[in-house]
Amino acid sequence: MNNTMDNQTESLDELNDRYARALLPLTIAFGFFAVFGFLGNLIILLVFFFSRDYKRNNFKVFVLTLAVIDLVICGTLIPAEMVKQRKYFEFGDVVTCKVKCFFNVFGASSSCLAFLVISIDRFRKVVQPFKKQMSPANAVRVLIAVAFVFPILLAIPGTIMCGIKTTNMTNIHGGNTTIHLCETEKKYENSIWRTVYKFTFIILLVGISVTYIVLYIFVMREAAKQMKFISVQRKHLSLETVFTTGICYQNTTVNETPVSTIVKSDNTESNMLVPTIINNDSLSKGSLENGDLKHRESIEKIHRINDRPQKTKHFPTKTIIWFILTIVFIVTYFTHNVMTLNVEKIVNMSPSEFTLFSFFFRIYFLNHVFNPLVYAIFVKQFRSSCRNVIPLLLSKLR
Repeated sequence: MNNTMDNQTESLDELNDRYARALLPLTIAFGFFAVFGFLGNLIILLVFFFSRDYKRNNFKVFVLTLAVIDLVICGTLIPAEMVKQRKYFEFGDVVTCKVKCFFNVFGASSSCLAFLVISIDRFRKVVQPFKKQMSPANAVRVLIAVAFVFPILLAIPGTIMCGIKTTNMTNIHGGNTTIHLCETEKKYENSIWRTVYKFTFIILLVGISVTYIVLYIFVMREAAKQMKFISVQRKHLSLETVFTTGICYQNTTVNETPVSTIVKSDNTESNMLVPTIINNDSLSKGSLENGDLKHRESIEKIHRINDRPQKTKHFPTKTIIWFILTIVFIVTYFTHNVMTLNVEKIVNMSPSEFTLFSFFFRIYFLNHVFNPLVYAIFVKQFRSSCRNVIPLLLSKLR
């Protein structure tokens, strides 16, 4: 009888070590995420804050905001998760558990709301360019309130309800081993406040994600429309056309009213008015042959403009950057929320099943380490600035 009981007994340390060994590759991967994300976002802060290549505009404000959020998460939450994976089933430190729960909520809500502000700004600039735009100073104020203060307030109830939960888990022998998890405390499990809090987060994530998608559909459609307009205008540009910006010919009538069409630039936050182009039959060969040097220079200018490579053939770079980062956020956090539905089943999972579950459950960590890669791929100026970051810092220190 005693031998049978002994065969069905697995101590908490033995059970925890068995799962920790299975989680070790994932723990190492998270360690890489933490180091890469911390250094990458630190470089973003240094480059965009100190370099004179980046003017004070909304793009710079948004980049710095996301870098601060991601730097905090890479320096706190991801390392805390690594520690938790080494002692997942004997998590006995209540304070550490509550701090980790706080940053879980803060990281999700702050990124979510920051991307909401960014998507609204993109929509206003591309779809509603003639309406009053958000200035960099206003963007800073809005982001402090929406992406920092509100997420802190939102994380407080979750921190209070989070704690050490004691339960039983089926061990390797088929018996039960008492474990201690960092989750919602038992006294709050069936609380109406926890239910309200949980569904508030689901509604917040789903509602804002739908808002992202709707806004970017309008943005992409408008950007495509503007690109098509520019393509048509340049296709019809010839020697029989004239710009309203002062290039005049003999017997040519010029309309001084510009077309009210906005084209977004890839490298600046400013708008560019497309000049009106008018065809005239009065521009003849004789007038060209008898014209003066000024006329010939004007014609050559039109040829140069017509042959010049145009960036407007591509979607605005900033819109592409924010769209990619927003999609990564939606996919990773949606996956996390789906996996949340199976959290209570972990006590019945094998080590391999638990490792796979943990990967998808924390896949949203990618959202906090992905930004440096996107900037490096799409912003040529950022790549060159990264190469000069060390000399830049040394010059600042001097």
